[in-house]
Amino acid sequence: MKKGLFHFSGSSHLFPHGINWVLCLLLLCPVLLAAKVPNDAQKTKVTAGVLSNFPPQYTLDDDGTPQGFAVDIMNEIAARARLQVTYVVYDSWPALLSALKAGEIDMIPNQGITPERQELFSYSAPVETFGVSIFTRADRTDIDGLSDCAGKTVGVVKMNVGEQLVKKCPQTIPQLFDHPEDALFSLLSGNVDAVIYPEPVFMRLARTANIDDHIRVVGKPLTEIKRAISVSRNNPELLQQLNPAVAQLIASPTYRRIYNRWYGKPKPFLTSGRVAAFMGAILLGAVLGMGIWRYRSLIRINLQLAEQNKRRQEAEQALRLANDTLEENVKKRTRELETALSDVKTLTGLLPICSFCKGVRNDQGYWDKLEKYICDHTDAEVTHGLCPECFKREYPEEFAHVQSNNR
Repeated sequence: MKKGLFHFSGSSHLFPHGINWVLCLLLLCPVLLAAKVPNDAQKTKVTAGVLSNFPPQYTLDDDGTPQGFAVDIMNEIAARARLQVTYVVYDSWPALLSALKAGEIDMIPNQGITPERQELFSYSAPVETFGVSIFTRADRTDIDGLSDCAGKTVGVVKMNVGEQLVKKCPQTIPQLFDHPEDALFSLLSGNVDAVIYPEPVFMRLARTANIDDHIRVVGKPLTEIKRAISVSRNNPELLQQLNPAVAQLIASPTYRRIYNRWYGKPKPFLTSGRVAAFMGAILLGAVLGMGIWRYRSLIRINLQLAEQNKRRQEAEQALRLANDTLEENVKKRTRELETALSDVKTLTGLLPICSFCKGVRNDQGYWDKLEKYICDHTDAEVTHGLCPECFKREYPEEFAHVQSNNR
């Protein structure tokens, strides 16, 4: 009988054929799991130093955990190189570089390669290349290159390649800063005329502060810098683990995804979704505004109608009162006229008058003098006098005397 791994011998009467297979699988499971599932204990533990604020390479989230382009790249490389990375945060480049020189950390993710640094550290294959450019304020037009910086104050960051580049123009007045943010706002405030710094990092800082339209890049980049993982010269084994993983990552879609995340242009504020939402909000506001306007208009019209109705009712009431008063006055006047008319005595019909004595025959057949008849049948009173004809006829002498006096 041939011998092999996990081969069991013995009578088939003691172990049925199906049970043999079950026992074999149970024995193989731990081996297969050990081969499939990586154990953190099998990974090489390393320490990486990063800056607290050097976007987009290194930043800290709200919990103080390092993040950024260099951190994401380092994590992907570590997964491929079977490294377990612990991050240590430093506040400045001098402190970070001193920590690597002293052996306090094992590496720095994505550090710019310069001849001065190559004398101190070893570097992996490059993971990024970027230009170092001159920045001025957006409204300034008198600087088009490094030669135009003669006699002007140029800001550079300590331990950055700009510190070496500014020396190529001895007439410039360099001003050193500990952090790129200080250089950026010193440029905006007018304390320096220009800043020399890696273009992607500086523009990222400006976009984050929402002031990227206040600065501009002058001319072509002064130089190109490759960035790679720096390690101590005393640790070539770590470098050998990193380089194959770097090559795998650079050729993968993961690298492009990470690059676009940290270096891609920010999405415009007015995206199609936001435009649609904005237009919807405007439409909704217009509908609500029209509804409120219509509601207020109806209320105003109703109030006006109520006021007009009130005035109409008051006018009608006043008209009714006036009509009642008029009717009452008419009735009163009518009564007065009726009373007055009832008091008036009139003579109607034919009066029988004597042709000679002018007597009037009454209803009883007696003849009364005209004066008495009028007094009895009217409210008038009769007085006696003489007309001129009768006065002349009856009293001629007195008449003649009166006539002579009147002359």
